[in-house]
Amino acid sequence: MIFPANLVVRVFLGGMPVSRFTVAVVVGLLGLVHAHALAQDAPPTSADAPSGALGDATTTPAAGPHDEASHDTADGDAAQDASVDPSSGDPAPDATEQGTGARDADDADSDSDADDAGDAGDGDEGDATDGPSIDFHGTLEAAYGYNFNDPSNGVTAWRWYDARHDLIGLQSALLSANWAAGPVTGTLQLQFGALTELFWEGSRSIEEDLLWRLIQQATTEWQTPFEPLSLEGGVFNVPFGPEYNNAYLNWNWSTSNLFALMPYQIAGFRLNYDLGAGLTARAGVFNGWDQIISDNNGDKSMLLSLEYDDPNDEGNYVYVNYMVGVERDTGDPRGHNARHTFDLYGQWHAAQPVFLRAHVFGGFEAGNPGDDGWLGAALFGRAELHESFSISARGDVVRTFAGAQNLFHTDTLALNELGADTSTLLGSGTLTLDYHPFSFASLRLEVRHDRADFPLFFAGDVPTGTLNVPDPEGEDRPTATEQTTLTAGLTTWF
Repeated sequence: MIFPANLVVRVFLGGMPVSRFTVAVVVGLLGLVHAHALAQDAPPTSADAPSGALGDATTTPAAGPHDEASHDTADGDAAQDASVDPSSGDPAPDATEQGTGARDADDADSDSDADDAGDAGDGDEGDATDGPSIDFHGTLEAAYGYNFNDPSNGVTAWRWYDARHDLIGLQSALLSANWAAGPVTGTLQLQFGALTELFWEGSRSIEEDLLWRLIQQATTEWQTPFEPLSLEGGVFNVPFGPEYNNAYLNWNWSTSNLFALMPYQIAGFRLNYDLGAGLTARAGVFNGWDQIISDNNGDKSMLLSLEYDDPNDEGNYVYVNYMVGVERDTGDPRGHNARHTFDLYGQWHAAQPVFLRAHVFGGFEAGNPGDDGWLGAALFGRAELHESFSISARGDVVRTFAGAQNLFHTDTLALNELGADTSTLLGSGTLTLDYHPFSFASLRLEVRHDRADFPLFFAGDVPTGTLNVPDPEGEDRPTATEQTTLTAGLTTWF
């Protein structure tokens, strides 16, 4: 017999009324406890994968998700391997993680499991002596952040995970299960924390909350009898950008402004083809940006990817993505026009202790009366000063141009009674110190400065309502054009 989740949680809490978010958190905690118990009896996972990138997206990410079992190269391996040393330069991120993105942290172990379960290339059910396999991974992030603007609402604006001011708390908790059975592999990732609390609406049903607030990624992949080709489907972290949505996989604790622009998830199917010599091509059909449980229009989007991982040095890679599809609601007065999204990023192992990254993310859509779009760029650098200590720096800038409507800041502009067709500019600079005394923990200290050419950040006593119409019950209105934050964080993983 199946019981509704809210009834189960009411019983668990002694009959007290509970919110949808409380349901999601309790269910997630129960899942973590159960999975931990299973992990105690599971055989140890392999520890021979190289250290990696969340770094979506990220990656979180990252980001920084963002590749599942489709890659046998360095792609995303560190995200899979609990023994990853964050001091190492990251190999190429997983192609299903975000950026947003967002980013998957479990592809290399899926690859290993697929190999153990049988010869996927033959399309049979594998050796009976091996049988199906499953393994678990997880991470927890605790952090304290201080915003020198000292906003009264306690919110550091335009951040995904480190959005709480002057609060010690759980930033993120993630549990991932990977399984393999013959030519079939799968991944399920559950995540909750500050992101789910702050950014997802509270008006959805329990079913919607469980999908959006807990399921970060759920995919399955079939390795076809034609060995280079596989078919994959489910809910993916968007593969844009080199950042993951798990701090321990990123060079910095916070994620860039480019990561903040990206969609979080996409749902659909894709084909993966191994071209050899480090090249992989992908083509997929998906719902639009963040359209997981419903679709805001009758159109689908196409995503094409070409990825190169240097076979001789996992610290070198280049990925390019192109996504096209209508993202506007049905009946939008700006017209039924497609959004074209371009994403290019790569990493260079410049010297033994030095790694460099670059990321360009942009797009546009035709509109009425004008075209809307954005263009952003970010540069990353990391120096491994000691086997247990590294320093990373990042700078980014994003220009959003609006002929009809600003694609990302319309609501914020409206609070300060600025037109929806206002173009905007913002950027940030970040410096992160990373102490990792052993392979399963990282202590970070980070300072970051953000600046925009319009009121985007909160400061002091935060007003509510619009600029000329104050409303005690209205939305918090940003009044500052810059903010500086200091963050201390601890992340552990297995």
